[in-house]
Amino acid sequence: MKKYIAFLLCLIMIILLFSCNNNNTNEKENNHTNSNATNKIPSDNAEEENVSDYSKILNMYRGIIEILPNYVDSKEAMDNYCSEMGIVDEEEKELFKEIFGSTFDFKKSLPYKFSCGYAIKDLNGDGVDELVLLNNEYYIIAVFSYADAKPVLLGNYRTRHSAWIDEKGWIHENGSGGADNSMNAVYKIADGGASIELIAEFGTNGHEWVGDIAYTKYYKLVNGEKAEITESEYNNLSEQYCNYLGSVKGAAATKAYSGLEFISMFTESEIAMEMYEAALKNEIRVCETYIEEWNYLKDCKTPYNRIPLCELERMGYVYMDVDGDTINELVIDCGDTLILRYYEGCVYVYPFTFREINSLHTDGSYSWNDTGVNFEYGEDKLAFEGAELKAKELWRIVNDGEPNAEYYIDGKQVSSEEILKYFEDNPKSKVEFLPLEVSWERNEYPDGKG
Repeated sequence: MKKYIAFLLCLIMIILLFSCNNNNTNEKENNHTNSNATNKIPSDNAEEENVSDYSKILNMYRGIIEILPNYVDSKEAMDNYCSEMGIVDEEEKELFKEIFGSTFDFKKSLPYKFSCGYAIKDLNGDGVDELVLLNNEYYIIAVFSYADAKPVLLGNYRTRHSAWIDEKGWIHENGSGGADNSMNAVYKIADGGASIELIAEFGTNGHEWVGDIAYTKYYKLVNGEKAEITESEYNNLSEQYCNYLGSVKGAAATKAYSGLEFISMFTESEIAMEMYEAALKNEIRVCETYIEEWNYLKDCKTPYNRIPLCELERMGYVYMDVDGDTINELVIDCGDTLILRYYEGCVYVYPFTFREINSLHTDGSYSWNDTGVNFEYGEDKLAFEGAELKAKELWRIVNDGEPNAEYYIDGKQVSSEEILKYFEDNPKSKVEFLPLEVSWERNEYPDGKG
Protein backbone atom coordinates (compact mmCIF):
# COMPACT_ATOMS: atom_id res chain seq x y z
CA MET A 1 0.00 0.00 0.00
CA LYS A 2 2.84 2.35 0.95
CA LYS A 3 4.57 1.62 -2.35
CA TYR A 4 1.36 2.40 -4.23
CA ILE A 5 0.93 5.74 -2.41
CA ALA A 6 4.57 6.61 -3.03
CA PHE A 7 4.12 5.81 -6.72
CA LEU A 8 1.07 8.12 -6.93
CA LEU A 9 2.95 10.94 -5.19
CA CYS A 10 5.86 10.60 -7.64
CA LEU A 11 3.43 10.64 -10.56
CA ILE A 12 1.75 13.81 -9.26
CA MET A 13 5.15 15.52 -8.82
CA ILE A 14 6.14 14.63 -12.39
CA ILE A 15 2.88 16.07 -13.75
CA LEU A 16 3.32 19.29 -11.74
CA LEU A 17 6.95 19.63 -12.84
CA PHE A 18 6.01 19.14 -16.50
CA SER A 19 3.25 21.74 -16.16
CA CYS A 20 5.66 24.30 -14.65
CA ASN A 21 8.26 23.68 -17.35
CA ASN A 22 5.63 24.04 -20.07
CA ASN A 23 4.42 27.35 -18.62
CA ASN A 24 7.99 28.63 -18.36
CA THR A 25 8.67 27.61 -21.96
CA ASN A 26 5.54 29.42 -23.17
CA GLU A 27 6.50 32.50 -21.17
CA LYS A 28 10.00 32.50 -22.66
CA GLU A 29 8.58 32.08 -26.17
CA ASN A 30 6.18 34.98 -25.61
CA ASN A 31 8.97 37.18 -24.29
CA HIS A 32 11.14 36.29 -27.27
CA THR A 33 8.30 37.14 -29.66
CA ASN A 34 7.68 40.51 -28.00
CA SER A 35 11.37 41.41 -28.00
CA ASN A 36 11.47 41.12 -31.80
CA ALA A 37 8.26 43.03 -32.49
CA THR A 38 9.96 46.26 -33.64
CA ASN A 39 9.41 47.16 -37.31
CA LYS A 40 7.28 44.07 -37.96
CA ILE A 41 4.28 44.39 -40.25
CA PRO A 42 1.30 44.23 -37.86
CA SER A 43 -1.43 41.67 -38.38
CA ASP A 44 -4.00 41.46 -35.59
CA ASN A 45 -5.53 38.29 -34.21
CA ALA A 46 -8.91 37.63 -35.87
CA GLU A 47 -10.39 36.65 -32.50
CA GLU A 48 -9.74 40.07 -30.98
CA GLU A 49 -12.48 42.67 -30.88
CA ASN A 50 -10.48 45.42 -32.61
CA VAL A 51 -9.60 43.69 -35.90
CA SER A 52 -7.58 45.88 -38.26
CA ASP A 53 -5.30 43.78 -40.45
CA TYR A 54 -3.27 46.27 -42.49
CA SER A 55 -0.45 43.86 -43.34
CA LYS A 56 -1.28 43.81 -47.07
CA ILE A 57 -1.26 47.63 -47.27
CA LEU A 58 2.02 47.90 -45.36
CA ASN A 59 3.66 45.27 -47.54
CA MET A 60 2.47 47.18 -50.59
CA TYR A 61 3.81 50.43 -49.10
CA ARG A 62 7.20 48.87 -48.37
CA GLY A 63 7.37 47.48 -51.91
CA ILE A 64 6.69 50.97 -53.28
CA ILE A 65 9.49 52.43 -51.16
CA GLU A 66 11.89 49.78 -52.40
CA ILE A 67 11.28 50.46 -56.10
CA LEU A 68 11.38 54.27 -55.94
CA PRO A 69 15.14 54.62 -56.62
CA ASN A 70 14.79 52.80 -59.95
CA TYR A 71 11.31 54.04 -60.81
CA VAL A 72 10.46 54.17 -64.50
CA ASP A 73 7.46 56.32 -65.41
CA SER A 74 5.42 54.18 -67.78
CA LYS A 75 2.24 52.12 -67.69
CA GLU A 76 4.18 48.99 -68.63
CA ALA A 77 6.65 49.53 -65.79
CA MET A 78 3.83 50.10 -63.31
CA ASP A 79 2.15 46.88 -64.43
CA ASN A 80 5.47 45.08 -64.01
CA TYR A 81 5.85 46.45 -60.48
CA CYS A 82 2.39 45.17 -59.59
CA SER A 83 3.17 41.81 -61.15
CA GLU A 84 6.42 41.49 -59.21
CA MET A 85 4.51 42.10 -55.98
CA GLY A 86 1.81 39.60 -56.88
CA ILE A 87 -0.89 42.24 -57.32
CA VAL A 88 -3.38 41.04 -59.95
CA ASP A 89 -6.68 42.46 -58.71
CA GLU A 90 -7.56 45.65 -60.63
CA GLU A 91 -8.77 47.49 -57.52
CA GLU A 92 -5.53 46.66 -55.74
CA LYS A 93 -3.56 47.88 -58.77
CA GLU A 94 -5.35 51.23 -58.61
CA LEU A 95 -4.69 51.40 -54.87
CA PHE A 96 -1.01 50.65 -55.51
CA LYS A 97 -0.82 53.51 -58.03
CA GLU A 98 -2.52 55.96 -55.66
CA ILE A 99 -0.20 55.15 -52.77
CA PHE A 100 2.77 55.21 -55.12
CA GLY A 101 1.88 58.67 -56.42
CA SER A 102 1.52 60.12 -52.94
CA THR A 103 4.72 58.49 -51.66
CA PHE A 104 6.66 59.74 -54.67
CA ASP A 105 5.25 63.25 -54.26
CA PHE A 106 6.41 63.51 -50.64
CA LYS A 107 9.89 62.17 -51.44
CA LYS A 108 11.59 65.53 -50.89
CA SER A 109 15.19 64.38 -50.85
CA LEU A 110 17.39 61.31 -50.90
CA PRO A 111 17.78 59.05 -49.08
CA TYR A 112 14.13 58.73 -48.16
CA LYS A 113 13.84 55.23 -46.69
CA PHE A 114 14.61 56.25 -43.11
CA SER A 115 11.75 58.76 -43.23
CA CYS A 116 9.03 56.33 -44.37
CA GLY A 117 6.67 54.90 -41.80
CA TYR A 118 3.17 54.67 -40.43
CA ALA A 119 1.02 55.18 -37.33
CA ILE A 120 -1.95 53.21 -36.03
CA LYS A 121 -4.61 54.85 -33.87
CA ASP A 122 -8.38 54.82 -33.38
CA LEU A 123 -9.03 58.32 -34.72
CA ASN A 124 -12.81 58.46 -34.27
CA GLY A 125 -13.19 56.45 -31.06
CA ASP A 126 -15.33 53.67 -32.56
CA GLY A 127 -13.00 50.91 -31.35
CA VAL A 128 -11.40 50.26 -34.74
CA ASP A 129 -7.84 51.41 -35.42
CA GLU A 130 -7.03 53.52 -38.47
CA LEU A 131 -3.77 53.28 -40.39
CA VAL A 132 -1.95 56.49 -41.38
CA LEU A 133 0.94 56.28 -43.84
CA LEU A 134 3.31 59.18 -43.22
CA ASN A 135 6.94 60.14 -43.00
CA ASN A 136 8.96 61.07 -39.94
CA GLU A 137 8.16 64.76 -40.43
CA TYR A 138 4.46 63.77 -40.26
CA TYR A 139 3.55 64.52 -43.87
CA ILE A 140 0.48 62.35 -44.38
CA ILE A 141 0.54 60.10 -47.44
CA ALA A 142 -2.71 58.16 -46.95
CA VAL A 143 -5.34 57.31 -44.32
CA PHE A 144 -7.04 53.90 -44.09
CA SER A 145 -9.81 52.57 -41.93
CA TYR A 146 -11.11 49.02 -41.65
CA ALA A 147 -14.65 47.99 -42.60
CA ASP A 148 -16.30 44.86 -43.95
CA ALA A 149 -13.17 42.84 -43.05
CA LYS A 150 -10.86 44.84 -45.34
CA PRO A 151 -8.87 48.10 -45.41
CA VAL A 152 -10.70 51.13 -46.78
CA LEU A 153 -8.77 54.04 -48.30
CA LEU A 154 -10.23 57.25 -46.87
CA GLY A 155 -7.86 59.57 -48.67
CA ASN A 156 -4.39 59.92 -50.18
CA TYR A 157 -2.61 63.24 -50.42
CA ARG A 158 0.02 65.27 -52.28
CA THR A 159 2.12 68.33 -51.45
CA ARG A 160 -0.39 70.69 -53.09
CA HIS A 161 -3.36 68.72 -51.81
CA SER A 162 -2.17 67.80 -48.36
CA ALA A 163 -3.84 66.73 -45.13
CA TRP A 164 -3.30 67.05 -41.42
CA ILE A 165 -5.05 65.49 -38.41
CA ASP A 166 -6.12 67.39 -35.30
CA GLU A 167 -6.59 66.31 -31.68
CA LYS A 168 -10.18 65.16 -32.36
CA GLY A 169 -9.04 62.83 -35.14
CA TRP A 170 -10.58 65.08 -37.79
CA ILE A 171 -8.88 65.14 -41.17
CA HIS A 172 -8.16 68.58 -42.65
CA GLU A 173 -7.57 68.59 -46.40
CA ASN A 174 -5.69 71.59 -47.76
CA GLY A 175 -5.67 72.22 -51.50
CA SER A 176 -3.98 75.01 -53.40
CA GLY A 177 -4.43 76.08 -56.98
CA GLY A 178 -2.62 79.41 -56.74
CA ALA A 179 -2.45 82.54 -54.61
CA ASP A 180 -6.22 83.16 -54.62
CA ASN A 181 -7.39 79.57 -54.93
CA SER A 182 -7.26 77.50 -51.78
CA MET A 183 -9.47 74.94 -50.09
CA ASN A 184 -9.79 73.72 -46.53
CA ALA A 185 -12.13 70.75 -46.05
CA VAL A 186 -12.68 69.20 -42.64
CA TYR A 187 -13.79 65.56 -42.34
CA LYS A 188 -14.49 63.13 -39.57
CA ILE A 189 -14.36 59.37 -39.96
CA ALA A 190 -17.82 57.80 -39.87
CA ASP A 191 -18.55 55.18 -37.22
CA GLY A 192 -17.58 51.82 -38.65
CA GLY A 193 -14.84 53.41 -40.75
CA ALA A 194 -16.39 52.84 -44.16
CA SER A 195 -16.24 56.51 -45.18
CA ILE A 196 -15.50 60.06 -44.13
CA GLU A 197 -18.16 62.71 -43.49
CA LEU A 198 -17.67 66.33 -44.55
CA ILE A 199 -18.00 68.75 -41.63
CA ALA A 200 -17.15 71.95 -43.51
CA GLU A 201 -15.42 73.21 -46.62
CA PHE A 202 -14.35 76.79 -47.24
CA GLY A 203 -11.60 78.68 -49.01
CA THR A 204 -10.65 81.32 -51.53
CA ASN A 205 -12.12 81.34 -55.04
CA GLY A 206 -10.09 83.64 -57.23
CA HIS A 207 -10.52 87.39 -57.21
CA GLU A 208 -12.43 90.18 -58.83
CA TRP A 209 -11.18 93.56 -59.96
CA VAL A 210 -12.63 96.82 -58.78
CA GLY A 211 -10.77 99.44 -60.73
CA ASP A 212 -7.08 98.67 -60.30
CA ILE A 213 -7.55 96.67 -57.10
CA ALA A 214 -8.01 92.87 -57.00
CA TYR A 215 -10.24 91.62 -54.18
CA THR A 216 -10.05 87.99 -53.07
CA LYS A 217 -13.31 86.05 -53.28
CA TYR A 218 -14.25 83.64 -50.48
CA TYR A 219 -16.59 80.67 -50.45
CA LYS A 220 -18.04 77.89 -48.36
CA LEU A 221 -19.65 74.70 -49.57
CA VAL A 222 -23.43 74.56 -49.18
CA ASN A 223 -25.33 71.48 -50.41
CA GLY A 224 -22.38 70.56 -52.60
CA GLU A 225 -22.17 73.98 -54.26
CA LYS A 226 -19.75 76.86 -53.66
CA ALA A 227 -21.54 79.80 -52.08
CA GLU A 228 -19.81 83.17 -51.92
CA ILE A 229 -19.15 84.52 -48.41
CA THR A 230 -17.57 87.61 -46.94
CA GLU A 231 -14.02 87.81 -45.68
CA SER A 232 -15.42 88.11 -42.15
CA GLU A 233 -17.38 84.86 -42.54
CA TYR A 234 -14.26 83.19 -43.92
CA ASN A 235 -12.22 84.36 -40.92
CA ASN A 236 -14.88 83.00 -38.55
CA LEU A 237 -14.74 79.59 -40.27
CA SER A 238 -10.96 79.69 -40.13
CA GLU A 239 -11.07 80.39 -36.41
CA GLN A 240 -13.61 77.61 -35.85
CA TYR A 241 -11.95 74.90 -37.94
CA CYS A 242 -8.42 76.27 -38.39
CA ASN A 243 -7.38 78.00 -41.57
CA TYR A 244 -5.41 76.75 -44.54
CA LEU A 245 -2.04 75.40 -43.37
CA GLY A 246 -0.51 73.74 -46.41
CA SER A 247 1.80 70.73 -46.35
CA VAL A 248 4.61 72.09 -44.15
CA LYS A 249 2.57 73.66 -41.35
CA GLY A 250 0.02 70.86 -41.66
CA ALA A 251 2.72 68.26 -40.99
CA ALA A 252 3.82 70.21 -37.91
CA ALA A 253 0.20 70.40 -36.72
CA THR A 254 -0.27 66.64 -37.14
CA LYS A 255 2.86 66.00 -35.10
CA ALA A 256 1.78 68.43 -32.37
CA TYR A 257 -1.91 67.58 -32.00
CA SER A 258 -2.90 64.22 -33.50
CA GLY A 259 -1.30 61.93 -30.95
CA LEU A 260 0.03 59.75 -33.78
CA GLU A 261 3.28 57.94 -33.03
CA PHE A 262 5.60 57.41 -36.00
CA ILE A 263 6.78 53.82 -36.61
CA SER A 264 9.56 53.34 -39.16
CA MET A 265 9.05 50.84 -41.97
CA PHE A 266 12.69 49.84 -41.59
CA THR A 267 14.98 48.76 -38.78
CA GLU A 268 17.86 50.94 -37.63
CA SER A 269 20.26 48.46 -39.26
CA GLU A 270 18.51 48.77 -42.63
CA ILE A 271 18.42 52.55 -42.37
CA ALA A 272 22.12 52.71 -41.52
CA MET A 273 23.04 50.72 -44.63
CA GLU A 274 20.88 52.98 -46.79
CA MET A 275 22.58 56.05 -45.35
CA TYR A 276 26.08 54.67 -45.99
CA GLU A 277 25.14 53.86 -49.58
CA ALA A 278 23.73 57.38 -49.96
CA ALA A 279 26.97 58.86 -48.59
CA LEU A 280 29.04 56.82 -51.04
CA LYS A 281 26.80 58.04 -53.89
CA ASN A 282 27.13 61.69 -52.81
CA GLU A 283 23.41 61.93 -52.08
CA ILE A 284 23.88 63.28 -48.56
CA ARG A 285 26.45 65.23 -46.62
CA VAL A 286 28.21 63.65 -43.67
CA CYS A 287 29.48 65.30 -40.50
CA GLU A 288 33.27 65.42 -40.13
CA THR A 289 33.28 65.30 -36.34
CA TYR A 290 36.70 66.74 -35.62
CA ILE A 291 36.02 69.95 -37.58
CA GLU A 292 32.22 69.88 -37.09
CA GLU A 293 31.49 70.49 -40.77
CA TRP A 294 28.98 68.86 -43.13
CA ASN A 295 30.59 67.80 -46.39
CA TYR A 296 30.09 65.30 -49.16
CA LEU A 297 32.18 62.22 -48.54
CA LYS A 298 34.30 62.81 -51.65
CA ASP A 299 35.36 66.16 -50.16
CA CYS A 300 36.32 64.72 -46.78
CA LYS A 301 40.08 64.66 -46.25
CA THR A 302 42.48 62.09 -44.89
CA PRO A 303 43.36 63.20 -41.36
CA TYR A 304 47.15 62.99 -41.70
CA ASN A 305 48.02 64.42 -45.13
CA ARG A 306 44.67 66.25 -45.65
CA ILE A 307 44.04 64.76 -49.11
CA PRO A 308 40.40 64.78 -50.38
CA LEU A 309 39.10 61.25 -50.82
CA CYS A 310 38.16 61.94 -54.44
CA GLU A 311 41.89 62.36 -55.22
CA LEU A 312 42.89 58.94 -53.86
CA GLU A 313 43.48 56.14 -56.34
CA ARG A 314 42.92 53.26 -53.93
CA MET A 315 40.73 52.77 -50.89
CA GLY A 316 39.29 49.83 -49.03
CA TYR A 317 36.12 49.31 -47.03
CA VAL A 318 34.37 46.93 -44.69
CA TYR A 319 30.95 46.95 -43.01
CA MET A 320 31.23 45.80 -39.41
CA ASP A 321 29.63 46.36 -36.03
CA VAL A 322 32.53 48.01 -34.24
CA ASP A 323 30.73 48.80 -30.96
CA GLY A 324 28.45 45.78 -30.54
CA ASP A 325 25.11 47.59 -30.86
CA THR A 326 23.95 45.32 -33.77
CA ILE A 327 24.15 48.24 -36.24
CA ASN A 328 27.00 48.20 -38.74
CA GLU A 329 29.50 50.97 -39.26
CA LEU A 330 31.26 51.64 -42.56
CA VAL A 331 35.04 51.62 -42.15
CA ILE A 332 37.15 53.11 -44.95
CA ASP A 333 40.87 52.39 -45.28
CA CYS A 334 42.40 55.42 -47.01
CA GLY A 335 45.97 55.09 -45.71
CA ASP A 336 44.43 56.48 -42.54
CA THR A 337 41.10 55.14 -41.23
CA LEU A 338 37.64 56.73 -41.44
CA ILE A 339 34.76 55.24 -39.45
CA LEU A 340 31.29 56.24 -40.67
CA ARG A 341 28.53 55.79 -38.11
CA TYR A 342 24.78 56.27 -38.54
CA TYR A 343 23.01 57.94 -35.62
CA GLU A 344 19.53 59.52 -35.50
CA GLY A 345 19.16 60.23 -39.21
CA CYS A 346 22.72 61.42 -39.85
CA VAL A 347 26.09 59.92 -40.76
CA TYR A 348 29.11 60.96 -38.69
CA VAL A 349 32.73 60.50 -39.76
CA TYR A 350 35.38 59.74 -37.14
CA PRO A 351 38.93 60.13 -38.55
CA PHE A 352 42.02 58.28 -37.29
CA THR A 353 45.58 58.72 -38.55
CA PHE A 354 47.65 55.63 -39.34
CA ARG A 355 49.22 55.92 -35.86
CA GLU A 356 45.89 56.32 -34.06
CA ILE A 357 44.60 53.14 -35.69
CA ASN A 358 47.56 51.01 -36.62
CA SER A 359 45.53 47.82 -37.02
CA LEU A 360 41.76 47.32 -36.77
CA HIS A 361 40.48 44.03 -35.32
CA THR A 362 37.24 42.16 -35.98
CA ASP A 363 35.98 42.70 -32.40
CA GLY A 364 36.10 46.49 -32.78
CA SER A 365 39.41 46.89 -30.94
CA TYR A 366 42.39 48.54 -32.57
CA SER A 367 46.11 48.89 -31.92
CA TRP A 368 47.80 52.27 -31.84
CA ASN A 369 51.31 53.66 -31.31
CA ASP A 370 52.71 56.98 -30.21
CA THR A 371 56.33 57.76 -31.03
CA GLY A 372 56.40 60.96 -29.03
CA VAL A 373 58.59 61.79 -26.03
CA ASN A 374 57.41 58.68 -24.16
CA PHE A 375 57.32 55.78 -26.59
CA GLU A 376 53.93 54.09 -26.08
CA TYR A 377 51.70 51.67 -27.86
CA GLY A 378 48.55 49.81 -26.92
CA GLU A 379 45.05 48.73 -27.81
CA ASP A 380 41.65 50.45 -27.39
CA LYS A 381 38.05 49.38 -27.97
CA LEU A 382 35.70 51.56 -30.01
CA ALA A 383 32.54 52.77 -28.26
CA PHE A 384 30.05 55.62 -28.67
CA GLU A 385 27.78 57.73 -26.47
CA GLY A 386 25.25 59.29 -28.79
CA ALA A 387 27.28 60.94 -31.54
CA GLU A 388 30.40 61.16 -29.36
CA LEU A 389 33.27 58.69 -29.71
CA LYS A 390 34.26 57.08 -26.40
CA ALA A 391 37.17 54.71 -26.88
CA LYS A 392 38.10 52.45 -23.96
CA GLU A 393 41.73 51.57 -23.26
CA LEU A 394 42.37 47.81 -23.09
CA TRP A 395 46.13 47.75 -22.55
CA ARG A 396 49.15 50.02 -22.91
CA ILE A 397 52.94 49.73 -22.74
CA VAL A 398 55.14 52.74 -21.90
CA ASN A 399 58.88 52.89 -22.71
CA ASP A 400 58.99 49.40 -24.20
CA GLY A 401 62.46 47.85 -23.91
CA GLU A 402 63.67 50.29 -21.25
CA PRO A 403 64.49 49.17 -17.69
CA ASN A 404 61.60 51.22 -16.36
CA ALA A 405 58.97 49.92 -18.84
CA GLU A 406 55.39 50.11 -17.54
CA TYR A 407 52.52 47.81 -18.42
CA TYR A 408 48.80 48.59 -18.03
CA ILE A 409 45.58 46.59 -18.45
CA ASP A 410 42.27 48.47 -18.17
CA GLY A 411 44.21 51.44 -16.79
CA LYS A 412 45.84 49.47 -13.96
CA GLN A 413 49.58 48.84 -13.85
CA VAL A 414 50.56 45.17 -14.12
CA SER A 415 53.69 43.04 -14.44
CA SER A 416 55.25 41.94 -17.73
CA GLU A 417 54.13 38.37 -16.99
CA GLU A 418 50.52 39.52 -16.54
CA ILE A 419 50.42 41.42 -19.81
CA LEU A 420 51.96 38.48 -21.69
CA LYS A 421 49.25 36.23 -20.21
CA TYR A 422 46.63 38.81 -21.34
CA PHE A 423 47.95 38.63 -24.92
CA GLU A 424 47.81 34.85 -24.80
CA ASP A 425 44.21 34.82 -23.53
CA ASN A 426 42.97 37.51 -25.97
CA PRO A 427 44.10 36.70 -29.53
CA LYS A 428 43.04 39.17 -32.22
CA SER A 429 42.11 38.89 -35.90
CA LYS A 430 42.74 41.76 -38.30
CA VAL A 431 39.96 43.15 -40.44
CA GLU A 432 40.27 42.38 -44.14
CA PHE A 433 39.27 45.30 -46.36
CA LEU A 434 37.65 45.00 -49.79
CA PRO A 435 38.50 47.37 -52.67
CA LEU A 436 36.23 50.42 -52.58
CA GLU A 437 34.95 51.48 -55.99
CA VAL A 438 32.86 54.64 -56.00
CA SER A 439 31.49 57.16 -58.46
CA TRP A 440 31.69 60.65 -57.02
CA GLU A 441 28.92 62.13 -59.17
CA ARG A 442 26.50 64.29 -57.26
CA ASN A 443 22.88 63.31 -57.06
CA GLU A 444 20.29 65.48 -58.76
CA TYR A 445 18.56 66.17 -55.44
CA PRO A 446 21.21 66.40 -52.69
CA ASP A 447 19.81 67.49 -49.33
CA GLY A 448 21.14 70.12 -47.01
CA LYS A 449 22.65 68.07 -44.22
CA GLY A 450 22.10 64.39 -43.71
